[in-house]
Amino acid sequence: MTKQQINKLDMYQAVQTYLDTNTKKWSGIPKLLEFKNELDQLLIHLQEDSKNQEGAKLYLGSNKIAQKRIVAEKADILNDILEAYAAIEEKKGLEQKAGKSFTELFRLRNQDFILVINETISLLEEHLKALAVYGVTAEQITDLKTSFDGFLELHGQPRQYRIESKQATMSLSELFDQLTELLTNKLDKILKSYKRTDSNFYNGYEAARIIVNV
Repeated sequence: MTKQQINKLDMYQAVQTYLDTNTKKWSGIPKLLEFKNELDQLLIHLQEDSKNQEGAKLYLGSNKIAQKRIVAEKADILNDILEAYAAIEEKKGLEQKAGKSFTELFRLRNQDFILVINETISLLEEHLKALAVYGVTAEQITDLKTSFDGFLELHGQPRQYRIESKQATMSLSELFDQLTELLTNKLDKILKSYKRTDSNFYNGYEAARIIVNV
C-alpha cells in the first residue's frame, strides 16, 4: 500500500467512524444505510486484501473498545424498538430479552457480549416483518452485523456474517476506486441534505472527508 493510499484509508475510516458514532442522525434513511453498508463492506475487503502488507498493518484496525461501543449503541437503538413491539404485543419473554440498555451491553464481558449480540441479531431477523411497522429495516440489521463483525475481528475471532459480493475479488487499486466513487457520487451527495437541517453534523462529516497528508 502506498503512502497516498494509506492517507486515503485514514480518511475512509474517519468517515466510517464518524457515521458509526452518529448513527441516530441518519440510520432512519434507507438509502443512507445502503451506502453505509457498502462502505463497510468495501473496507472489510480492503482490510482482507492488505492485511499482510507491513506498511498497512498500523492503519487498518479500529480500537476494540471503541468498536464495542459502536456495536452496543446500534444494538441499543434496535433493542428499544424490539422492546416496544414486545410490550405492545404482550410478548413478555421477548420484552425481557430486548430490555438491555447500552450501558448493560457495553459492560458485558466480551464473550458474553458476543453471545448477547448474536441473540439480538437473531431476534431482530426473526421479528423483522412485524418490526417493519415500527421502522426497523433489513439494512439496519445489516449495519449492526457489519459493525459486529468488525468487533469480532479485533477480538481475534472470525466474522459471523461473511459478506459475499464482487468486491471480494477486486484488487487494492479497484477497491480504492470504488471507495472514492462511493463517497464522491453517493454519500457526499445525499449528506448535503443535512447542510441546512443539521449543520453541525454535516460539518463533522466534511471534516472527516479531509485527506491528511502525513
